[in-house]
Amino acid sequence: MATVSAPDVTKKLFGGIFDVDGSGHYPGLELINLVVCCKEGTLPNDEKVHIYRVAHDFGRQLITEQLEQERRNSVLLDDHSAVVVAHLLRCLELEVPNVVKAKGWERTHFFPYTRSLVHWDARKGRQVGVDVQLERRYLRGAGAYAFSVLRHDHDLDRLSRLRNGFEALYPRGKSSALELLAATLKSQGKCDPEDRPSVDSVEAGSILRNDSWEDLFRSGTCNILTHANLPTVQRVRAVMNWTSIWLCLLEASRALSIAHGPTLAIVVDCAGTHSQLRRAAQRCFKDLANAIEQVSREEGARQGILSAQQISKIRAFFGNTASAGGLLNSWKGRRHFTLRLPALEALVMAAVPVGEEMEFERFLGDWLFKKCHIVAGRASASIAGMLNAFDGTIFEENERRLAEQMKAAGLLKVFSDATRMVSPGGRF
Repeated sequence: MATVSAPDVTKKLFGGIFDVDGSGHYPGLELINLVVCCKEGTLPNDEKVHIYRVAHDFGRQLITEQLEQERRNSVLLDDHSAVVVAHLLRCLELEVPNVVKAKGWERTHFFPYTRSLVHWDARKGRQVGVDVQLERRYLRGAGAYAFSVLRHDHDLDRLSRLRNGFEALYPRGKSSALELLAATLKSQGKCDPEDRPSVDSVEAGSILRNDSWEDLFRSGTCNILTHANLPTVQRVRAVMNWTSIWLCLLEASRALSIAHGPTLAIVVDCAGTHSQLRRAAQRCFKDLANAIEQVSREEGARQGILSAQQISKIRAFFGNTASAGGLLNSWKGRRHFTLRLPALEALVMAAVPVGEEMEFERFLGDWLFKKCHIVAGRASASIAGMLNAFDGTIFEENERRLAEQMKAAGLLKVFSDATRMVSPGGRF
């Protein structure tokens, strides 16, 4: 029988390539790469898309101290300038999961806060005379699937708002101090020639279903992008975290559906005071990871031979990506579902349209539970049939502590005991 890989299996099961090497923040970074660097424009409707790949290898080698001194001195004024720029760039580094030793420049990436910070995967050239090679290594395809979902939106009005939102997020010709520095460093690195962009075959291989999950991603991303009253940094982070959260929700839901299991209901422990709820949130994570592993194993057996290593890569994508988006308490160790600040901020911005507010109870029920299948409060737990096994006061305390966290983060305004409104903040 033929040997199959994790990408073969996850494309069939979930629509895209869900591989541990491309987990964590990498799907969001890949999505933004495709949006910003697409030759055909922002979210085009062309059958195939071409991208201008940029390595940013000069800056990435600078902060990992792997840059040749002669090359460094040809661009930067002196050693002091090199140290200052390197420190600045380290503040822009992307968090990488489960790094146990110093990273090389190939695994060092920047958060794409400005247009010129957006960059592609690259590695040291493996051929004589090639110093840097542009190729997929960590941007494996989950972000390409998300990109395909957005650009094939059948709601033309929403598609137009998505395009305008991304254009406003990464305006052309904007010359902030950070953008000028990033553009200078980018120009010193490897990139595709303007007349020879790269065809993105991975995105073309995405399998869309145009179901409620894909529609959820489109509407949530559209809401995030239209919050032009909020800082660019906040919107960029929200897009990346929302992408990670949505991919995990979609993967878990489709795995349960394929396995003929229960409807997705993610129990989150936001209080940290009840051991029963903590154990339930831990068990929920483990059960979903097991369901993903089970359907992957079965699909692999149908296609050919899927090794244990490939199965573990599919399983690990779920945990790493959930952690990056703020749905888990940590990257490793004893993990449980929760809602950390990155997840809360992204979920609120995705739920609430610009200039509007949402009642806290509606946020818990209509958005978190009905749309995202996340159980945080008593009403949601009751509908999910969990109060037979739990004391309802546990979820009441969970709901209260969640409200306190959101208020402290500026995501909740309390006008009275009966009136609590959720909004991302900023000026309307």
